[in-house]
This record gives sequence, structure tokens and C-alpha cells, in this order.
Amino acid sequence: MQYNIGYKLTNLLDVFIHTSGTVRRYEKVYERSIKLYKEIDNTFTLVVRNQDQKAQFVDGSTTVLQISDTDNKLKLTKVGVVVDDGSSTATKGNISFTITESDMLSLAAGYYHGAIKHTDSSGNVHLIYADTRYDAAVRFEVIDKTFPDLVDSTEINSFSYTANGHISSTVSANPNQNSNQALHTVAVYTNSFTGQVHVYGTMSTSVGFTSDRDEFYKITTQTYSSANGVKYFNFTGIHQGVVFVIVENQGDSSTVLGGIDKILYRS
Repeated sequence: MQYNIGYKLTNLLDVFIHTSGTVRRYEKVYERSIKLYKEIDNTFTLVVRNQDQKAQFVDGSTTVLQISDTDNKLKLTKVGVVVDDGSSTATKGNISFTITESDMLSLAAGYYHGAIKHTDSSGNVHLIYADTRYDAAVRFEVIDKTFPDLVDSTEINSFSYTANGHISSTVSANPNQNSNQALHTVAVYTNSFTGQVHVYGTMSTSVGFTSDRDEFYKITTQTYSSANGVKYFNFTGIHQGVVFVIVENQGDSSTVLGGIDKILYRS
């Protein structure tokens, strides 16, 4: 049995404000960057300390974070939420920031720096340092491709009428992205539909069902009777392309497809 350890960590970072006195008994040797991940909300907390590493009460204050790129162009401004209530040592000096998923859209993968402007309860403006050596830049690293890309389904809403039924164009089944048991999902949007939906596959490229019928093989057939709403079905396998053929059970020979509004297909 294989095990992998996952960590749920509170993202805390010490920052510094210079208070009266010159005591500096502690030096921060290593300053880690804050990792920001695209496609999710990123929350982290700054703990404001003085040059002697003592947390400072920040209740009633306002802290603004400005994130800039390597060309020093401002990309994002966020106002922190003060967690410190002025009485609890557990939250003393804590200021929380949330970089939302939508905020992350303006930040490409790479490195950034943040400048922190702190206005205390008396209205005095201070610069917050990232370490005890008076470096004002908080380091950020934006990381992309942690989560898989969400790909839209292929929408099929145009069909050509032939004697064999209403035929879609040939849709790519993305064989290069699939394994032998590749799963394909189809959503049929029906509206009082009675008939069959046939799915044909091909291993050839640049072929059409009407002109190159011998290049196609049947994968599956779904039968419906007075169907309404979205109807789902799956099939598996490696295919170069697929075609949907709709055959309506109706009394007349209308060339207009009725009962199916569209088909969504994902390979």
C-alpha cells in the first residue's frame, strides 16, 4: 500500500515595522516567497513584528498591499483584513489577505514583489519591511498549471439532411489525448424527441460521413421515445473522429430536424 502525506498549512509570513529603540537581537536569515496558485483563492496572513521580533498590535489600522511585476508595473492592489482585535495575543499583529481566483487572472506565472503601506490607528503611515535587513519587497511566485485546464465541450447544433438522417460534421475525438479505454461523454438536448441517435467513428482524417461512408463504423445507438431534457450517454475507445446521425420517427418526411436542439460532446 502506498501512502502520500498531504499538508493543510496556515500561510503565515513575518513582516517588520521599526519601533523606537535599536534592539536587534534576532536576524531573519531566510526569507521565503509566498506562492500564489492560479484557479483558486489564495489566502495568507502577515504577522507584523518589530525589530526585536515581537508581534505588534495592529487593531484599528489599515494595510494596503501593492503587487508589481519584474518591470515594476503595478498589477494588483489589495486591502488587508485586520484579524487583530487588540486584546488577543493569538491574533496579535495578524493581517489577512485574499488574492481571489479572478484576481489571479491578471497575474501570469512568474515572480512578483509586493510593497506594504501601513496606516496605524493614529493616521501615521509606515513602510512595512519584509525582513530585519530593511528589505521592503515581499516576494511572490505565481504558479500555473497546478490544476488541469478545463476544456469546453464541442457543441453540435448544425445537421445536414440526407436519406440516412440528419448528419453532423466529423468531430475530432482527440486520439492523441486518450488511452485505450478513453471515455467519451455525450449530452443530447431533447425536446419531445422520438427516434435514434447513432454515433459513428473513423480512424481516417479529413473524411465526411456522406462522401466517405466506408471509412466509418458504428460505435453505439441510443433510442428515445418522447424524450425531454438532457439525455447523457458514454462510449469508450480510440477514434480519430466521430459523427452523429439522427433518425427521427415521424409520419412525414420533413427535412427540418425537430426534437433535438443540440449535442454536447467531450472526448
